[in-house]
Amino acid sequence: MEDVIQYLTMKNKYYEKFYSLSRHFLEQTHKNKWDNLSFFVENRERLLNLIRSLDIKIARAFKECTLNEIEMDSYRNTLKKLFDKKKILGDQIIGVDLQLISKIDAFKTETIKDLKSNLKTSSHLDSFERTSQTKRTRTKDA
Repeated sequence: MEDVIQYLTMKNKYYEKFYSLSRHFLEQTHKNKWDNLSFFVENRERLLNLIRSLDIKIARAFKECTLNEIEMDSYRNTLKKLFDKKKILGDQIIGVDLQLISKIDAFKTETIKDLKSNLKTSSHLDSFERTSQTKRTRTKDA
């Protein structure tokens, strides 16, 4: 059971890092700084992989546990605290992720509007250039 507790403690530390990374990136988006998006996504993925590997280790360690009811009772409080902390961290991560999704959607919408505006401007410039060339050609021909 000691291994299970050790792995759960490590898992919570990775959840804390995950939350910290997400919160920091959210703060950057409030300043309209999107430069580290790739870094952010890659690090989140690494942390998720570490958390998944700990889940496997926890399952194995728990399977190998051969505690009777009395021995198990001695660990209940510690396990409950670890699971409670995990829930709090999970709720915090979800809250930040929802804010990030909102910021990303707003940024995406703004980018699409800018692209459409640029396309219209480009189209108007092309039209102006064609009109100017037609006028120049007529002037030369006359």
